[in-house]
Amino acid sequence: MAVVALAALLLTSGCAVSLLKGAAGSPSSSGTSQSGRTPAQVQADSALSTAVRSRLAADAQLKALNIRVDAHQGVVTLRGQVATVEQRNAAAAAARSVKGVKSVQNLLTVR
Repeated sequence: MAVVALAALLLTSGCAVSLLKGAAGSPSSSGTSQSGRTPAQVQADSALSTAVRSRLAADAQLKALNIRVDAHQGVVTLRGQVATVEQRNAAAAAARSVKGVKSVQNLLTVR
């Protein structure tokens, strides 16, 4: 009885549809995610983000900063706050120096 009630609840709340269709962002039947990237592209972007974070962490001027890094098809986006324009420029230069980076969107703000 409890199972039937739970199933009815899921059906009326729309959760069952999500379960049947798969979670958001999961690969479609064509092998691409909803962002239009293949699993290999998602993995490559993740590896690129990690490489940029490692490069930032290796720089004495930048390692203590909280810089968020995202990559999408080779385009790296930097977000967060830094203390100086020099740190902002150094972070962008460090990101550009990583193999596989096509371009850098520097959204870092100087506080």
